[in-house]
Amino acid sequence: MSKSAELIGHLKAGDREAFSELVELYGDRVYNLARKILHNSLDAEDVVQETFSTVYQKIDTFHEQSDLFTWIFRIATNFALMKLRKGKKESFVSDELEKYDNLKSPLSARSPLYTDQSLLDTELSSELDRALDNIPEKYKTIFVLRDLENLSTAETAAVLEISEANVKVRLRRARLFLRDQLCEYFDRCQEEE
Repeated sequence: MSKSAELIGHLKAGDREAFSELVELYGDRVYNLARKILHNSLDAEDVVQETFSTVYQKIDTFHEQSDLFTWIFRIATNFALMKLRKGKKESFVSDELEKYDNLKSPLSARSPLYTDQSLLDTELSSELDRALDNIPEKYKTIFVLRDLENLSTAETAAVLEISEANVKVRLRRARLFLRDQLCEYFDRCQEEE
């Protein structure tokens, strides 16, 4: 019996330790996925709670036709998209500041000489977030799952319950949209110089 099958068996038996192990295994990835879709840490935390609450309540309905990870990501993606659709995206000053606190630039860690580069990295990160906010939802989700969460085409298709060909088409459109958005940003930067 595989480790995943064993974990599922324990979950279906109501084992709370197994549930804790599940949250430990996938909690951060679910949070990161929701954070990338919603750009709001409080909403992302809500998605984590809703996702694992649903998993706990519905584990008996999981028939193992897909991977457990895929099933959990599908639930999390659906909750994040519902929050996005309902327009419950709240904007807090602390949330905006968090964006800059969590920025990890290899250049900024080296030396104060790279301060200008750090500012550019921060600005580019903010511009990418803005572009992601403007992209249509079905393309944004594909981009987040494939390019930010590094899921395979097959995993992405399973999470969203669409064909792999559809994933590829939407991903190409998402990348083109983002490229156009970022080209506009770079064009403005060059005009300002």
